[in-house]
Amino acid sequence: MKREQPFPSILGRVCFSFCQTACNRSPLDECVGIRELERFIGDQVAPSLAHPNLPGYHGKSLAVVGSGPAGMSAAYYARLLGFHVTIFEALPVMGGILRVGIPGYRLPREIVETEFHRLKNMGIELRPNTGVGASVTIDEIRNTYDYLFLATGVHASRKLGLEGEDESHRVMSGLAMLKKVALGEKVDLGQKIAVIGGGNTAIDAARTAIRLGCRVTIIYRRSENEMPAHPEEVREALEEGVQLRTLAAPERIELDDDGTIRRLVCCEMELGPPDESGRRRPIKKEGALFDVEADCILTGIGEIPILHYLNNMATIENGVIPVDEGLKVYTKGSGKARIFAGGDIIPIPHTVVHAVASGKKAAIAMDCDRKGTDYSDVLEEIALGDGTAISFSLYMGWDPVNPVTQNNRIVVDSEKIVYDYFGKEPRVRQEIQEANIRKRSFESHTRTFTADEAQQEAGRCMHCGRCIECDNCLIFCPDMSVQVKGEEQFGYAFDYDYCKGCGICFTECPRYAITMVDEETSVEGDNFQLSTE
Repeated sequence: MKREQPFPSILGRVCFSFCQTACNRSPLDECVGIRELERFIGDQVAPSLAHPNLPGYHGKSLAVVGSGPAGMSAAYYARLLGFHVTIFEALPVMGGILRVGIPGYRLPREIVETEFHRLKNMGIELRPNTGVGASVTIDEIRNTYDYLFLATGVHASRKLGLEGEDESHRVMSGLAMLKKVALGEKVDLGQKIAVIGGGNTAIDAARTAIRLGCRVTIIYRRSENEMPAHPEEVREALEEGVQLRTLAAPERIELDDDGTIRRLVCCEMELGPPDESGRRRPIKKEGALFDVEADCILTGIGEIPILHYLNNMATIENGVIPVDEGLKVYTKGSGKARIFAGGDIIPIPHTVVHAVASGKKAAIAMDCDRKGTDYSDVLEEIALGDGTAISFSLYMGWDPVNPVTQNNRIVVDSEKIVYDYFGKEPRVRQEIQEANIRKRSFESHTRTFTADEAQQEAGRCMHCGRCIECDNCLIFCPDMSVQVKGEEQFGYAFDYDYCKGCGICFTECPRYAITMVDEETSVEGDNFQLSTE
């Protein structure tokens, strides 16, 4: 798994499992619990276990600025490609947003620390408390290393734009509060908390405040259905006692002379036509004002990157750094290093899994640059499916773990599955603590699968596109042109001298492991599946 997904213990906890929405098991009963299975696998590996088959160094060096998921991923894959890697981190702890932005009940601190222990054991140098722009300049790094990967993430929050917002210690960003709690600093919140926003940061801030003993109300300007936060997180927050006031937005903040909040005035909203995001635009109801009691206001209306450390070295558009196909940065000035970027500071979705993917992509692109190879040509060879996924294994030329022939470009969707051959089986449910128990601490509130549970859930996979020797083609062939290869070989052989192309084997293959093409069709590539001509 770590060939393509280097941090299963992390993504198995915090990824919002986009892959599961495409699982072909869903039309039958429920998708396979891919996220929970990745978590199980990641948790089996001892932190002290050495990474197998680490290559030697080829002499080129890489500086990674930022130790969040994108930086971790770039460092991991670059080390597997033979780079000398150093990670620079401004915070006293490694992990970036994973360590200080995601609460411990979702991602335990020891899980992140373990991953950095593994990176260090791979020979990657870790430099915490070394902020670029403070402890060291970007120009110094640019002139010291051969390659530079920028992955500083988003650590600033958008402002509400209300008078008094910057004049009280009781008005702060949810991200700043999460960071203080993660670093063990004292946070003065009071008892009644108003959280402004509907994204994942707002939900994390609200659930963290609940665990600090506060009473929390989330104020969101649209309806609950339009909240950008993951529905699972919203549901758990409501179970824990967070109150949700939708179709409302802050109008003004009134403060006392000592900076405490006298009252938060909000305005009722209604939904109008869709805006540029595709969601219906919230519109104020004239005169529909109401007060919210709040000792503290936490804002969570969006995060933005802090890029002043670049010192005008790179172009910035719409608050992010534009990059080319291989994530190379359009730079200004001169310097030794070739510069790449990834994660939330480039125009990609702001999720952990997208950040990890960008680190993998950048590491391959940097290696192509080192070797003088055109990345676009390489991309054609290592692309998977019909999306943006790429295979590090294909780039390295590694033999597949599963030797069953597959076509890396064909995506088997649900329309190609013969569901009559599959029985329904309920998904294994991850154990989660009751809300009144889990909200009392920052300990993980979900449990990793046991070995038996993992085996049972993995057994629900239908192996789409892969032959499992179910014998359907052998049984249904009327011409005996399908033959078993033998005890020492996997799969079947097709005798085309006897095959008349009736297509029954193709039609009755449960998993679309057989592809049928016209006789004159040119079939190229060693990875093409069994064909009936």
